[in-house]
Amino acid sequence: METTPIDVDVQQQLEAQLKELLDESESKPFSVPNVHIGEEQNKAAEIKKLAKKLVANALEDVRMGRQVAMKPIHDISQRMMESLLNNDDALLNLSLIKRRDDYLLQHSVNVGIFLMAVVRSLGFEEGAVIAAGIGGMMHDIGMVRIPEEIYNKPSKLTEYELRQVQKHVELGHRLLVRTPGVPETALIIVGAHHSRLDGSGYALTNLPGKDNQFQQLSAIVDIYDALTSHRPYRKAWSATNALRKIHEMASKHQLNADLVQTFIRHIGIYPVGSLVRLENQLIGVVIQTNRNQLLHPRIRLLLDGRDGKKIGPREIDLMEWKDKQQGYTIVSSEHPEEWQIDPATHLPHDAP
Repeated sequence: METTPIDVDVQQQLEAQLKELLDESESKPFSVPNVHIGEEQNKAAEIKKLAKKLVANALEDVRMGRQVAMKPIHDISQRMMESLLNNDDALLNLSLIKRRDDYLLQHSVNVGIFLMAVVRSLGFEEGAVIAAGIGGMMHDIGMVRIPEEIYNKPSKLTEYELRQVQKHVELGHRLLVRTPGVPETALIIVGAHHSRLDGSGYALTNLPGKDNQFQQLSAIVDIYDALTSHRPYRKAWSATNALRKIHEMASKHQLNADLVQTFIRHIGIYPVGSLVRLENQLIGVVIQTNRNQLLHPRIRLLLDGRDGKKIGPREIDLMEWKDKQQGYTIVSSEHPEEWQIDPATHLPHDAP
């Protein structure tokens, strides 16, 4: 996977693809959060920590042949929704910080949070938002039934192994359809998160509400979070390359283009935790996105890209430099490992 900065031409191509999105963002600004992110961040961290614990309990129930208790999953989804209502950046930012451990837990909770945030923004009622969270957190529960030596294999899967992994969709759906308290929307997400609009993916074919927004959005979110996560067989992609990938898939009619744009408006072109290079060659970590100006996040400057010399750290809001000709424009994304930087350690609050 990538080990070098994204080429400026590639970055400009991505920005050109998103021009319509940016114009739309300026005409349809996001509302002001009810609570400042600083007030909500600690609460959000505790909620995500508990969500990981509850998902771990659910996975263990499956391993031991016990029925999954859905009430705790429903209750934590309710708390997640309340946090998103206060300030959805708090939970979203935590979901954008990637760790190397507990992939299945991190991925499951992240997908749940992303789904809830976007579903809420689309105007769905409270029950649908909570159901989306449940579906996201449970979407890969069938993986527990896949042999670990296949699931965590550090090299390319054989055709047989790939077919085994693909069975997690049917296994998870079959398990949850017999579990009391699982909403239909959640079952759709579990059974269809690997679907593609052109039929190139793999999903159950007998689901109610086929090709609805929950199905299409879960595919987008699942791809993005999986690509930007560390796996035994590859390094994590940068957020920019992952966004470019889902845009390419939308252009090939594999993903819903409108929902791809909606998702990007939530996480930003340079999501929290991204390492970026400015035109003046300074390098820093994105610590806060600006949804109404996606190319101008707030960043923490760390070093000079010309000689690698450390600077600061100091924070700068690129919105304040938008119309000034002093090189404070992002020109590329950088791979953190190249600079021996762990972005999570430079964010205002660490992830649980």
